Amino acid sequence: MKKLRFLSALLLATSLGLGALAAPAAAQDAKLKEITVLTNYTFHGRHSPFFVGLEKGFYRDAGFDAKIMPAAGSGFVISAIESGKADYGMADAGPVVQAVAKGAKVQGFLVFMDRTTMGFASLEPYPDPASIRGKKVAASQADSARVIFPIILGRNNLADMPVDWQTADSGVYSSLLLSGRVDLFTASIDGDVPALQKLATPRGKKVYFSSFADWGYDVYGYWMIASQAKLKSDPAEVRRFADATSKAVHYAIEHPEETARIMVKHNTTLDYDTVLSQWEQSVKAIDTAYTRKNGYGVATDDRLANTIDIIGQALNLKTDGIEPDDVFQHVVSQP
Repeated sequence: MKKLRFLSALLLATSLGLGALAAPAAAQDAKLKEITVLTNYTFHGRHSPFFVGLEKGFYRDAGFDAKIMPAAGSGFVISAIESGKADYGMADAGPVVQAVAKGAKVQGFLVFMDRTTMGFASLEPYPDPASIRGKKVAASQADSARVIFPIILGRNNLADMPVDWQTADSGVYSSLLLSGRVDLFTASIDGDVPALQKLATPRGKKVYFSSFADWGYDVYGYWMIASQAKLKSDPAEVRRFADATSKAVHYAIEHPEETARIMVKHNTTLDYDTVLSQWEQSVKAIDTAYTRKNGYGVATDDRLANTIDIIGQALNLKTDGIEPDDVFQHVVSQP
């Protein structure tokens, strides 16, 4: 009987001891704040840093239980953030400026991608806007390049230069280019270019990309955004999220192969080679001379003002009364 009582006491003490050890871990998990983070589109190589942040514990270390969810474009992200259906989101600077001009209560707080990913893909180099003269350019009827490229021409003193737009669905751009029916098509550096390279390389053809950013369309690319209410009520939380995301981006840039493996691990339907190619192209729009000078994630007032001005022209917005602080809050310290 004494032996049974001893064993029972021992088991009880052991269970209490285990409970004491488990309690801090459980309490720690309970302290994590659940947040929803929206990407601007279905998962793609450019979204890899978010999953690096999950895998490496950067978000957990910052106090977050982060759920990364795909979205259906920047407009969807902006609406979800403003309505409180998500905490943070990734959106193109253009739609953010447009939304703010129309009264939306959202703001950027971290420059995720410094430059626009937009430009022209081709099988021959086109060094400047003037070199497009007389060339056939594939673009859908609603493609934003039809508005943006004339602005670029104007900024390069080529406002009167005609553009031979060839109306086509984006799904046939590559086939039109590879068959010689067009000379260029509107493309994103980290989406369309890797896909075109996959088709062109086996045919012995080299792919070129002419960036709109290099030709004077000097606007920010993608921002991380939040509601004005969150930015005002809990700037410390926003800063922790920005710091964790910045850490994930830096890690992803330094370890591209591991980053692609992490992305595929969390999203098993994706192809490793495609993700790696997409991410390597995304880095070109993230790790720029501007970023190296000012710091990752940082926005300067002069560049914000220029972004507002150019986007206002592109989208025919009245932006005279919109100031940099209306569209972007500085939560990342400049070096």
